[in-house]
Amino acid sequence: RSLFKMLKRELLPDLFLDPSYSPLHNASDASNYPSNSKRFRHPLLPYFQFSRGFNEATNTWVYQHQSLPNVPVAAQNVSWYSDTRGGIICEDMGTGKTCECLALIVLTKRQMVQPPNEGELLPCVGTVASALLTDLCDTSADSHSPAAHTPRLVPSLKFLAAKTALLSCAESLRVMYDDGVLPIEIWRQLEPYPLYYWVNPLSESRLRRGTSAELALDISFKVYMSSSTIVVVPDNLVDQWVREKYKHVQDSGGLEMLKIDNSTNTMPEPQELIKYDLVLVSVSRLSKEYIPIDSKIGELGYSCRCYSKGFEQCTCDRRRDAAAYRSPLLRVHWKRLIVDEGHIMSCRNTTRSLIAAYLIAERRWVCTGTPTHNLVHATSAISTDSQGSPTTVDESNSNSSSVESPDQLSVSSSPSRRSATTRTYRMNVRESSSDFLQMGVLVSKFLRMDPFSQSTSAWTGIMVQPYKRGEPAALDRLQALIQSIMVRNRPEAIVSDVQLPPLHEKAVVLPPTRHQALTYNTAIAFFHINAVLTERAGRDYFFHPENKKHLRQIVDNLFLACFWFSISLNHIQDGIANGRRALELWEQGDKPYSDDDVNLLRKCIVELQRAASDPEWAYIVQADSVGYWIKGLPPRLAANLFCSPSDTDETDIATNANNVAKLATLPQLRDGLVSVKRMLAVADDDLPPLSTNVSPTEFEQLRSATVVGCTSSKVAYLTEQLLYHHKQEKCIVFASCQSEVIIIGDALRLARVPHLVYANQVMTQSQRRHNITTFSTSTMYNVIVMDVVLAAYGIDLSAASRVWFISPIWQAARERQAIKRAHRLGQQRPVFVETLITGESIEEALWRRRQEISDSDSEPMAKDVEEDGRMRSMLSNASFIQRSSIGSLASGIPLLPPGIRYPPLLRRKYELWSPDSPSQASSKVPFYKAKRLSLRLSLPKTVTPLDKQLDAPPLT
Repeated sequence: RSLFKMLKRELLPDLFLDPSYSPLHNASDASNYPSNSKRFRHPLLPYFQFSRGFNEATNTWVYQHQSLPNVPVAAQNVSWYSDTRGGIICEDMGTGKTCECLALIVLTKRQMVQPPNEGELLPCVGTVASALLTDLCDTSADSHSPAAHTPRLVPSLKFLAAKTALLSCAESLRVMYDDGVLPIEIWRQLEPYPLYYWVNPLSESRLRRGTSAELALDISFKVYMSSSTIVVVPDNLVDQWVREKYKHVQDSGGLEMLKIDNSTNTMPEPQELIKYDLVLVSVSRLSKEYIPIDSKIGELGYSCRCYSKGFEQCTCDRRRDAAAYRSPLLRVHWKRLIVDEGHIMSCRNTTRSLIAAYLIAERRWVCTGTPTHNLVHATSAISTDSQGSPTTVDESNSNSSSVESPDQLSVSSSPSRRSATTRTYRMNVRESSSDFLQMGVLVSKFLRMDPFSQSTSAWTGIMVQPYKRGEPAALDRLQALIQSIMVRNRPEAIVSDVQLPPLHEKAVVLPPTRHQALTYNTAIAFFHINAVLTERAGRDYFFHPENKKHLRQIVDNLFLACFWFSISLNHIQDGIANGRRALELWEQGDKPYSDDDVNLLRKCIVELQRAASDPEWAYIVQADSVGYWIKGLPPRLAANLFCSPSDTDETDIATNANNVAKLATLPQLRDGLVSVKRMLAVADDDLPPLSTNVSPTEFEQLRSATVVGCTSSKVAYLTEQLLYHHKQEKCIVFASCQSEVIIIGDALRLARVPHLVYANQVMTQSQRRHNITTFSTSTMYNVIVMDVVLAAYGIDLSAASRVWFISPIWQAARERQAIKRAHRLGQQRPVFVETLITGESIEEALWRRRQEISDSDSEPMAKDVEEDGRMRSMLSNASFIQRSSIGSLASGIPLLPPGIRYPPLLRRKYELWSPDSPSQASSKVPFYKAKRLSLRLSLPKTVTPLDKQLDAPPLT
């Protein structure tokens, strides 16, 4: 169905009603219209009409002009615009948009673009300055003669026939060659001479009196006709398109593909580009081809004025060269332009959108699951059924997510597929207006649909303003337009055609650890102290309208504290001092704080003092690391390597005084392993072992030492889950920020779980693409940690069946997009999704609030958390965490890597020199370690005077 609609839009574009007309009434009940003509009527009447078979029988509507209301006008007398040959492919996430594009390219690979007329204006490019031409020359028949390559005065019949065939039926020649009708000898003679036409970038509006004709000829350029399709994809999806092509398209008789990315230094010439059916270009590589067009290019024909304008050097030659240069991509008349994740084209004046506007393409497609950020459901709500009639369908797909405690780790038995129920969609007026403007940029600037492409204000005046005024025809016109240009299947149609594996979702509520609760309560105390001290007014108040940027940062830190966040001890001391100063002012009567605010200040001071007086918490936050509990360390090594305070209150971890768990940070663990390897170093001699060496008994104790807990319950839970699942299934961990990516990566390295990272910082595009390919194909790397903002769109991760969100995502569309990375076409296993929530925190409030908005039909969802009224109230009145737990690891992680072994030479030294077992000493040792030789000196009883000692003979 999607492919048929795409073909129809390309080959038989419809007619779109002139917006100055509006439908008056339908005359279909008239007796003079045959009933069998209904089957030929357009399903989107009265706003769209078939371009062929247009008569009063196929369109029974009567229209009125806005200048003459209530004056009926027949459909034949109404102005109609030709629809664009393209559209927006906005299928649901993971339902095969790439396959649809490949199928369209394969099906139409023989078709060539229609040549433009001489004098036709190409938008953003220039004016067509010639008819179709070719470089085919008529040379002498005798190739061995000296004049073999000189043009003949009288053209030969062979030359005239070849030139006529090229200019009139070049597309048919290729079809005949592919079908084996045209001999290969003739094709080899004709193929090196592609068709082209000249384009003059100096349109009449940019020419001024006095511009020389030579100048216009110098900067004109050739544009080559082609049957190629250029596909622009984000850098991280280039390899995915290549894999999909080789996966779904047969090698024999398939597509000739050329990949151009950052590794391609030199762009191929147009004559080389048109040989391929598919040219795949990355966004960053396409942006490098952009050179701004000189707005005063028409002045280059005048005499030089550079020195009169104050320039030290003449710039005319440089400007002329820049004006004459065109990228090879801009010198090809492409049959089709496809932009994957094309919502990026809705941004005005970006390099990629400008270079895409300069590309000459007959058909233009935007491929995206989200045409706009907040109109995700709008496209499906007015999609068409298989017969083309408009229907209202469900897109919410809201599984009943259960909130479970940590001990309920079994997979929930939720339905395998989301049920489709009819519901009304909500749209925020302010955000929907922004979305309509973004849609207008796609329709007018990229798709170039008339009449919106004729002026920048046409979309606003025709579509947006009438919609805001609530005009009855505005919504109908918008629905008809969206149904026409958007290609999308209904969810129930996809469910009936494609049986995806079950999708199970649940939220796991984890009680925070004591250190986690201290961090969270400290962040909440800062919120409350700021509210009381500013009296909830003024620019210093976090929730003041002018503090949006700072409030967003503070809210991000608060949500990060639910995972793990290091707070400076100096800030805590400042908070305590500010709170005490405020209490002193209240006691002196200088500040009229209410009793509730005074009690709140005292609670905040108590929480801050509790955190500052906790030696373990202070030690961890100063190290800017998550703390890990280690059990079973030898006493000597525990005292020397890990000098942090021990927690005797953690009774579940430190079971007795003889085996107390030691708290260590990640840098300490790294340094400790290095020190242990250094302690195992030994020289090949018979000398006794050093005091810094590790004895065999200590090494055995060290080998049995394990990491049994973590100061973050989320890190402990996620590490244990990945240790259990990563050997049988591929797993995805979605993080909300770079700090979460780093902490989870460190924990997985400590647990020795092979994993990959997909993040924005310190990673190049090629590294991210390599990690995606490695994760999908490697049997060693079964875990990937990804930034949800960067990885939520476009990537195919159907190899994974386990998904974890470290924290709940406020934007429902982003969460659904992230889940669809795994639950999509190509998935063979059930997909299990878990969202980790810190109990008694603001994350629980966010989760419940999002459920309320999902269940409501009238309440819109704000773009950010802090913009939602209910969430602002919850943030300003957040309570402290009272209960805490232990982030224990039930299985435990061995402290030493399995590859570290005790050196046999060091073991032999301890056997030779051990004081505990002298009977086992070797015969090579002349004495036991406990009985060492000593030198004793005996002095005479009478002391010789000093002068006699000096005269005494030397001692022999």
